[in-house]
Amino acid sequence: MTFQYIINHLNKPHLWYIVLTAPHTELSTQKKLERQGFITYVPATSVRRTWDGRIKEIHIPAIARCVFVYATNEEMQEMQKEYAVLSPQTVTTLYQNQ
Repeated sequence: MTFQYIINHLNKPHLWYIVLTAPHTELSTQKKLERQGFITYVPATSVRRTWDGRIKEIHIPAIARCVFVYATNEEMQEMQKEYAVLSPQTVTTLYQNQ
């Protein structure tokens, strides 16, 4: 993301959206979206796994199949052609109904 891009988009409202991914593709989806110029976030957690008797601490996504994307409404409408996207209003509604 360039400085000029940020200046050009300061007057447009941005929101956090959730892009749903295929299983175990959160990090590759995040990289792809960042190459397209989006601000993304994938929360991670540390877990210990054992391979061949060795314990290793690795970082995995804390929320499976979700990438958070900070974008304008117009950018999200374009992104919905390629990804399943949940808006903040949809997420709020889902949690209020539980």
